[in-house]
Amino acid sequence: MAYPYRSIRKRVIAVAEEGGFSASTAGELYGVPKSTARAWLQKYRRDGQVRRRRGTGLWHVSSPAQDVAFVAEAQRNPFVSARDLKAATDFPGQETTLILRLMEAGLGARHAAVKELLTDEHKLYRLAFAEINVDRKWDRVIL
Repeated sequence: MAYPYRSIRKRVIAVAEEGGFSASTAGELYGVPKSTARAWLQKYRRDGQVRRRRGTGLWHVSSPAQDVAFVAEAQRNPFVSARDLKAATDFPGQETTLILRLMEAGLGARHAAVKELLTDEHKLYRLAFAEINVDRKWDRVIL
């Protein structure tokens, strides 16, 4: 996913380095806070790279292989709870983290429909209806 601020970061650095402007002035031209523009320029001068350094930001508790495993398990058993899914796949994080990862994978919460179970009386009525209407011309019935 391309982040929109990367192109702004490149422009701010280019204006500061090649245009001869200060980092603060270059930041103001593009609506970037002075402290951010200074930090970008400082990192560029130190590393020579415009992009963020690898490894910055939040880290994942689980590996990509673990993520694939529990997403596959969730697709196999769509009505299993997050707690049971965590136990079945040995997910190292919290249940809320697991839910967020499932949402990132395009899987939302699944709730089984609440249905009334058939009693013996219901079954008898259904059987009686079927026996009475065996010879009915069902092609004339509008569904």
